[in-house]
This record gives sequence, C-alpha cells and structure tokens, in this order.
Amino acid sequence: MAVELMRDLLKIDQVVGEGDTQALVEGEILVPDVKPDISRILLVDGNINITGKEAVADKIVVDGVVNFKILYASEVGEYPVYSMNASAGFSQNIDIDGTTNNMDIQVESQIEHIDFNIVNERKIAVKTVVNLSGKSIEASKIEVLRGVEGLDDLQVLRETVAYNDIVGNNQSETIIRESFEIDENLPEIAEILKCDAFAVETEKQVTDGKVIVNGVVKTNTLYVGDDDRNSLFLIKHEIPFTHFVEVTGAMKDMESDITLMADEVYTDVKENIDGDRRIFEIEAMVKIDAAVNDMEEKEVVVDAYSPSKLLKMDKKEISFTQTVGKNNSNMVVKEMMDIPSGDPDIFKIFSVSAKPVITDINLVEDKSIIEGIVDADVLYISQEKDQAAHSFHQEIPFRHFVEVSGAKESMKSDAQLQINDIDYNLINPEQIEIKVNLGATCSVTKEIEINVLVDAEELEDMIDMSKRPSIIIYYVQPGDSLWKIAKRYRTTVEELVETNNIENPDLIFPGDQIIIQKTFKCNF
Repeated sequence: MAVELMRDLLKIDQVVGEGDTQALVEGEILVPDVKPDISRILLVDGNINITGKEAVADKIVVDGVVNFKILYASEVGEYPVYSMNASAGFSQNIDIDGTTNNMDIQVESQIEHIDFNIVNERKIAVKTVVNLSGKSIEASKIEVLRGVEGLDDLQVLRETVAYNDIVGNNQSETIIRESFEIDENLPEIAEILKCDAFAVETEKQVTDGKVIVNGVVKTNTLYVGDDDRNSLFLIKHEIPFTHFVEVTGAMKDMESDITLMADEVYTDVKENIDGDRRIFEIEAMVKIDAAVNDMEEKEVVVDAYSPSKLLKMDKKEISFTQTVGKNNSNMVVKEMMDIPSGDPDIFKIFSVSAKPVITDINLVEDKSIIEGIVDADVLYISQEKDQAAHSFHQEIPFRHFVEVSGAKESMKSDAQLQINDIDYNLINPEQIEIKVNLGATCSVTKEIEINVLVDAEELEDMIDMSKRPSIIIYYVQPGDSLWKIAKRYRTTVEELVETNNIENPDLIFPGDQIIIQKTFKCNF
C-alpha cells in the first residue's frame, strides 16, 4: 500500500523585522493677538497623534502631529497664567529590511524630550524629540503534514505546535460629551487654561465580530476663577463610556489587546439659569485600537521512517512567535519632590501632570522587570507678595515587577503603561509628595523554530538488514533520543523500551547503555 499523506494549513504571523528611529519636530509658536506678551514659560506639554502609517519597500512611513499646550505668565496681563495651543507635523521613515507594502505594521510613539526658548515676547521656539518604533508582520500560510499512513511498520513522530493566530485588528473612534455645573464652593470660570484627559479601560469583552470596551475618561481641568484675585482652580471629573470595535473573525473567548487614547479635547463654558459662568462642557475623542488573537494548537508530523522501506522526505523549517504569558499590574510611583534651589516657596499647588516613560525591560524567572521614569510637572502659586505662578519639573525613576508565569531571561517582553490617577499633597512650602498610579500591561513571547514534514514519498528500494549484527550495544550520546536511535538502527522506540526495560522513554542520559536487537520477520 502506498504512503498516504494527510495535509493541514498553518496560518502563522511572522515578524519580518523591527526598527526604531527618532524624529526631530521643530516649530515656532506665536502668541495669539488676544493674549498678552510672554514673561515666563511655565509648562510646555505635548502629545502625539499618528495620522498615517504605510508599509513600503524596506521601511514604514509614519506621518504624525505633535499637539502642544503652553502655559505662561505675563507681567502685563490680569491673570496669573495664560495658555495657548499649537501643533507641528512630521513625517519619518522607520527602516526595516524585508518590509513590503502588503504587510501588517505596528507603530508606537513617545515624546522623549521637549526643548523651548523664548524668541521674543510674542514667539516661542520649540524642539521635540519623538521616539518611533515599528514592527512589520507577514501572514504566512504553510502547508504541513498532520498524518502519514500506508505502511505497516511506519513510524511517525508528531509534535503539537501552539502559536498565536492574529484574527484581526481595527481602529475606531468615539466622541464622549458631558456638561455639568461646577461645585458651588468654586468661583465662576473666567478662562479655561488646560484640560488633561486620559482614557482608562475598565472592562473588555470579545463577542462575534466585535470587541466591546468599557472605560472612563478622567479629566483634570485648570481654570482661572472669576474672583477678586483671579485665582487658579482644578476640576477633576470622570466620564464613563462604552464602545465597540468591529473585528472580522472575532469570536467569544478569544483574547484581545486594547490601546486607548483621549485626543482632541475641547472645552467650553456656559451660563447657568442665574447667568453665572458655571456650566462646564467637555468633548473628547477616544481612539481605540483593538487586536484580537487566538491560541491555535495543531499536531504536525516532524519526522517519519520505516524500518523496512526507504522514504524520501521533504522537511521545512518554520519559525513563529509564541506567547508565553500576559499579565496586568498596578503600581504607585511615590516621591517627595523638593522645589529647585532659588525658586520661591509654595503657597498653593494647582496642578501636577505626569507622563511615564519606559527606559528598559528585562526578564528573569517568571517576572518582567520594567524600569523607567515619570516626567512630573508641578504648577503652583508662590508665597511671594505678588503670589506669581511658578512651575518646576522632575524626573522620578521607578522599577516594577510584573509576574508572568513561564518567563525566562532569553525571551522577549513588551510592556505598555497608562496613568490611572495622579494624587499629590503639600508637605511644607518647599516639598510636595506625589503619587502616580500606573497600570502596566506586559506580554512575554519566545521565538520557536521547528522542522516539520511537508512531503514524503515511498521509494522502491528495500532495506537489507541481513548484514547487521544480531545485537548492538550503543552508548547514548549528548543530544540523543530514543527516536533518533531507533531510526538510525531501523528499529522502533517500542522495541528499545521493551528490550532495555526503560521506564520513561523521554528520560535517557549520555553514557546510558542501549541494547539493540536485530528483528527477524518470518513470512508464512
């Protein structure tokens, strides 16, 4: 009977390459005509909006915009702080050999540093270093053998291949809106200075064809109060939302990875029924990236032979990325911050903004170690006679462990951080305590390489066993297995186990003595 082959198809997403680069984004920001001249810059903050990404030959082309928020003090203005917005676009290539225009791509961005200086009282020059990292992924379909039959003494070695199947990914946007009246103990709103918004996932669920995301947008809004002193005030507010992202092929119980970003935040102030400017309106765009994947397990043939007949076999090496584990963890980065030498003492803190930056990720046994810094900016009113606004910046280092079962040093780890909350407390006029609650999402992967059988053919030649000794004593060598020994001497693993009284076929050691008996077959 001829050899019969049962075939199967593996759909494996292979990472062709990864790369990173930096983009230098420069620009000049002009003060709007309705705003007073600049005396001191208090804060220059920015966020990145990736507007386009495209895979071309050997690179990824990334287009984006850096949106700036500037707070400054003016000696000729009536308010202690003024704000203005600006943006600067960029286009940058990430070189990744082997990239083609039909590949899936992933891009991550992060502001590393912002430099600024006052050109004159109406102009600021800004230089921003943007870190970009990219990954090119090719979906490969590989035909393999899941079974070989047809010969009575055919020996087949199978392995179970477990790999991640990227079912699909998609992006979606939802607009959240809310209108509310500020607390009665707060003064009316004269002017909104800035509104920091960040989206936090609270729950996610994969259903047929979509991913349902529940979350909350947390906002910190700094405004100038309409009182005798034009004081600064901070409003904290949370807006819940639910949105779904369509992902073709998604099914219940599959895994999903979600990335949220609150962008394009707009605010307005309206009068209440008494004619007071106390109604605060906010609108923000929440951008959601959803990727759905499923763990596939398939049994494939990695080797085959016949003790009595010759087979011509065709093997192919396949490589793929296997997820070892994922985990989420929260951490609190706490620090006592001293005002810089020479700066005036603090009378009142008005806002603390923070951004986490990952500087290194390492793996040890069952743990991923994330190291980084939290860039913190503090805005306060001083104890000076004029109670002018001041600010200072500090980098807070942190180190955090995320438990990931099965993680080892040789593997690869990816991590994402998000701010869940920021809290602070004035300890004394020269010190504040800051607490930044961060959420860390960590995944650990390893690269798997395996030779699989993709074709087999029976040859006409028979194997001549007549000249082989009746008994062979073989000493196990490093790297040996019972399968390799049985195949080399045209016997079977079962026969070796029976002859040598081996209790565990998977447990043999170099130097062990294996007796190989010649098997005679009689035809009646």
